[in-house]
Formats: sequence, C-alpha cells, structure tokens
Amino acid sequence: MRRFSLPFLLLCFLLNVVVTRSQVNRRAAIDHLNRGTKELAAGDLDGALVDFNRAIELDPNYSAPYFNRGLLRRRQADYDGAISDFTKAIALDPIAEAYLDRGAARKDKGDRDGAIADYTKAIELNDKYADAYYNRGIALDDKGEHDRAISDFTRSIELSPQQAKEFVGRGYARMRKGDPDGALADYTRAIELNPRSFLAFYNRAFARKKKGDLDGAIADFTKALEIDEKDADAFYERGILRGARGDLDGAISDFGKTIELNPQNAQAHANRGIILLLQGRDATAQQEFETALKMDSTLNPGLQNLINQIVEDRKSKP
Repeated sequence: MRRFSLPFLLLCFLLNVVVTRSQVNRRAAIDHLNRGTKELAAGDLDGALVDFNRAIELDPNYSAPYFNRGLLRRRQADYDGAISDFTKAIALDPIAEAYLDRGAARKDKGDRDGAIADYTKAIELNDKYADAYYNRGIALDDKGEHDRAISDFTRSIELSPQQAKEFVGRGYARMRKGDPDGALADYTRAIELNPRSFLAFYNRAFARKKKGDLDGAIADFTKALEIDEKDADAFYERGILRGARGDLDGAISDFGKTIELNPQNAQAHANRGIILLLQGRDATAQQEFETALKMDSTLNPGLQNLINQIVEDRKSKP
C-alpha cells in the first residue's frame, strides 16, 4: 500500500488551516457588515464606517463591505471615496447595483458621461433594471438629450408602472422639450400614484402656467406647500402668479415667506418692492429695491425700467 509523504500531509494540513481561517474571517466580516448596515440605516455613520472598515480588514476580497462603504461615503458627499469603493466592489463582483451606485456618485460629482456609461453597463447586466433606466434618463435630460431621456423614462415606467418618480422624470423631460400637455399628463399620473409627491405638484404648476392656467398653477403650488411648507421656491413662484392675478396682498405674503426662508433671495425683495409700489407704498418699496440691488446689482437696469414704467402708468391715470 502506498503512503502519502510527510510533506504532502503537511501541505494538506496547512491548506485546511488557511481555508478554515478564511471561513472564520468571512463570517466575522459578515457580522461587521450586518451591524454596519443597521447603523447606516439608523444614521450612525461613524459607527457604520468603523464596522465596514473592520469587515474589509478581515476579508479584503469580500465585495459587500466596499459597496456599503461606498453608499456611506456618497451620503457624506465624499464622491471620490464612494467611486473608489464601488470600483473595488465591481472588481470583486461586477453586479448591476454597483454600477448603478457608482454612476450616481459620478453624477453627483458632475461627471454625467461617466454616470451614463455606468448606468448603461448596469442595463447590459440587467435589462429589466428600472432604476438604471430612470437614472440614465435623468443624466441624459441634464445633457439636453430629451428624446433619449424620455425613451429611458418610458422603459422605466414599463418595468415599474406604479412608481410616481418615473412619471415625474418623464414629465420634466417632456416639459423641457416643449411638450406641456405631455408633461401635465405625466405629473397628473404621478399624483394619482402618490398624492404626497411634492415634485409632481410643484412641476405640474409650471406646466399649467405654460398653458395659461394661472389659477390651476397657484392651486398646485399651494398643494406642494401643504406637503413641504419650508420650500422657498414654491412660495416665490406662487407669489409671482398671485401678483399676476392681482392678488397683491397674497403676493406680498408669499415673497415675505420666501425671504424668511431664504433671506438672500434678491429677486424676492425686488418683487415685493414692485408690489408695494403698485400699492402706493413708495417708501417701503424703495427700501426693498435698495436691499435687492445690494444683494445683486445685475438686477439693474431691468428693475429700474420696471419702476419707471409703473410711475409713468400712474401719471397717465386721471
């Protein structure tokens, strides 16, 4: 009977030790990963980072801790760090989700083309990945490629027809393309799916404004503000429309709220001054104009021309 040589038996023993240690490290890494994931969900970013780092130390060939640390770093606005982590995760396990999130980090950093390339790769790996089409649609629309964006949003809707955000995205692209009717239909469908969608009401207001439905636009801004009462832009836009409809007190109230939420909004000061001037409150209006011009001198001469026009209109009235 042949016998194994001692060196061979020793080698088998050592290999078994290495495999066992690797398995122990993987289990410990998974424990740290799971704890870090819970900490991340709870908002404990420091604790999560410690656990993800430890998981990577224990098992540097385990892709999941790199992926989750990339999510954490993106939340911290450390886009370079996030991209690095997602890249390492992809090298170890090239899944569609890692490409999606690296694409998101690249877009956050301003690299739209890099983001589009990553979203495209995610779609190549999973052609039923609705979020990848949605994210690519946003990036394409940002580049001004509205038709391609609309196509991606449409595909995302086909794959995930009950998600309001896809309809909001397509509506926005249609609006930018000059199709307010299509945009209005998409925003309305988004509201049907999610009656608490701030963006659906906010953006539908612009579609209604474009079509000349100022009352409908005011109603949508009002609904948006019921959802988010701290949005300065919605108050500002509603103030513009209230002024146009002759509701001067309502306009002043909205511009005042805009300034309360964003004291550096020069246009809100200027527009409040215009409304005050229309009401004959010239001294207070002048204070608003001076404040606005200190913040943004580029508002002149347009602002001065408007003031002159209002003054001349007064003179022409009996």
